[in-house]
Amino acid sequence: MSEFKEKINEVLKSMNYSFDDLAGHLGMNSEQLNQAIDNKKLELRTLEFISKELRIPLYSFFRKEDFVPLNNMPEEPFYINSINTDALNQLQIENSLLKKEVDNLKEQLIKCEKKMKKFL
Repeated sequence: MSEFKEKINEVLKSMNYSFDDLAGHLGMNSEQLNQAIDNKKLELRTLEFISKELRIPLYSFFRKEDFVPLNNMPEEPFYINSINTDALNQLQIENSLLKKEVDNLKEQLIKCEKKMKKFL
């Protein structure tokens, strides 16, 4: 399986979609999409459709994972997903840790409010 298709499948899996689902959204069957990928005959507009469907930037198909953007690049990505699954996994871990911290702060706030009510 090509690296390109593996990356697409990783993003699809994270979104709970299958390769067949993607092919259907592109107006193809999975065999046609497989052939186009394997023969490296995807049209640019098909890549654009895949990019939009997966909500990943089109340039990520061509960029190496160790790419460091220039300082004038926006900090917030235009799309939510990234074809770089390591970065996506890191963001998910950070998001989970932040949610736990927020929950902890909420608990502390409730305790403080209870203490304050005793004095009022």
